[in-house]
Amino acid sequence: MTEKVPPSELSDNSLDKVRELLIGRDDKFVQEKLNRDAKGIVTNVVSEALFERETKDGSVNKVLVPLVEKSLHRSIDANSDKIVGTLYPLVGTLVRKAVSSFLVEFVERTNALIENSLSPKSVSWRFKAWQSGVRYSEFVASQIYQYQVQQLLVIHRETGTLLHSISSDPDKEKDADLISSMLVAINDFVADAFGVTSTESENELGEIKTEDFTLLIKIGPQALLVAAVTGSIPPEVRGKLQQALEDFHQFYQQPLLTYEGDNAPFDGCETILSDCLISERKEGEGKKSNRLIGALVLLVIFFALAVLSFMRLSLSILKSDLHELPPPPGIIVTDTYVSNGNVHAKVLRDPVATSIEQWFSDNNIDAERVTVIEEPFVSLKPSVVERKLEKLVSDYPLSESESLLIKKGDDHSFIISGTVFTPTAINFTQQINAIPGISTVNVDTTALNVKAAYQIDNAELQKAALNRLVNKVSSQNVLFATNQEALSEVQLAKLEPLANDIKQLLTLADKTKTVVSIVVMGASDNSGSSARNRALSQKRAENVVNSLISLGVESDILIPVSLGELPLQKASMGRSVMLNVLISSEQQ
Repeated sequence: MTEKVPPSELSDNSLDKVRELLIGRDDKFVQEKLNRDAKGIVTNVVSEALFERETKDGSVNKVLVPLVEKSLHRSIDANSDKIVGTLYPLVGTLVRKAVSSFLVEFVERTNALIENSLSPKSVSWRFKAWQSGVRYSEFVASQIYQYQVQQLLVIHRETGTLLHSISSDPDKEKDADLISSMLVAINDFVADAFGVTSTESENELGEIKTEDFTLLIKIGPQALLVAAVTGSIPPEVRGKLQQALEDFHQFYQQPLLTYEGDNAPFDGCETILSDCLISERKEGEGKKSNRLIGALVLLVIFFALAVLSFMRLSLSILKSDLHELPPPPGIIVTDTYVSNGNVHAKVLRDPVATSIEQWFSDNNIDAERVTVIEEPFVSLKPSVVERKLEKLVSDYPLSESESLLIKKGDDHSFIISGTVFTPTAINFTQQINAIPGISTVNVDTTALNVKAAYQIDNAELQKAALNRLVNKVSSQNVLFATNQEALSEVQLAKLEPLANDIKQLLTLADKTKTVVSIVVMGASDNSGSSARNRALSQKRAENVVNSLISLGVESDILIPVSLGELPLQKASMGRSVMLNVLISSEQQ
């Protein structure tokens, strides 16, 4: 059975046989012929082939771009000096134009700052700049750059034909064709008259100033952009015009290159040019009155703030003075603060202390500016206790046949004399004992003449006085320094009134037939050993007893006792000698 051969293989074999029959063994001759004519053949078809291939799938661009980039990089690396020399004229021109533009803008800003730095307006501008928190130069720039771009014209550079024109206000629009012709004529005159040694691009005008407005001219390769501007022109306008001209060339490159007088392709350029119709108008004269009103309002506000600041300052000074002012006895200032235009003071005051109004008056303080919040309290200061005692004596109700006199001695001592009936004497003595802190004052009532009335013996009065002295003596204590047993001069001075109280107590005890004993208890803190502290406590008690004996107190009633260590929270309270009065009635 015959095996079938695929058609592809039969075709290949046939072609090889046909090629061999036609060429024979002269294939080398054919190859030499093709190599000799290959350049002409490729030259005729390569450009068309590349165009068709690029149109078909874009593969030519994908292949050539990486190859060109690599070649360019290698060329720059290998021939950097040659490339720099080739680009030098073009780069130099661009740099000069950029530096020139910068210097023009810099000079304009500098001139504006100089013109407005030594004028009365600069004072207000500096104040406004300080208020706004910006630099003075930036604020001046914002004030002097007040302008309006009224009209824009695009002119074909080669022919001088007006391509398009737009205006911010159609009623004020100038004749665009007339302006275009004028600019071309002026530009040609300047180029012919003064452009002998300069290039064509450098011969053209960049700005024309008139009394009413300024024409800014931005020059491009195929077109000119002309802006009619009124007022001072800031640098931002120039940059915006240059950007608009570049965008115009980018979008209308082909119509500009093939321009033959038809302006229809440029009808849609308003979107590019309209962004350049910017303005910053000056304030009108009609706003001067508003400025005056605003200035008056600011002046009133400033005056009000000054008054409030002064009042606040005066209140702060008053508060400080009141806080530092030493109060009289019986008054304690707990807090001072400013609220609702007044100084408020929280005060603790004893009823018999000096009045707040009198205190303020004595120290030249305006009481109407101080709101006092007063709270009562009981003062134990000796001066306040003395005032209470004096007030009690002066205000005590007496009958026509009764009288009370009080005489102040030395060291807070008082002698009360006069004639009273027994009930009055008893009540009077009880009220004396009821005065808080009366133990700090030595009151002698032995000179008081008590008359019997209503069958009441004056023994009750004497007994009440005895009880008062018992409480007074029992409340006394003598303090010592650490690890000291001897009495200081200050403590020895305090023992003299104590000895007088004890002697008066013994006198009343004899009258009332009462037995009196005084236990003198010495104590110490826990800073030393227990044995040492017991001995120290005993020695302190004995020293106090000896001092009282030397002051005339009978030794039989004084009993020294050692308490040893007292674990008290305040150590100084433990280093003391305390007294305890024991009384009992004599047995019949």
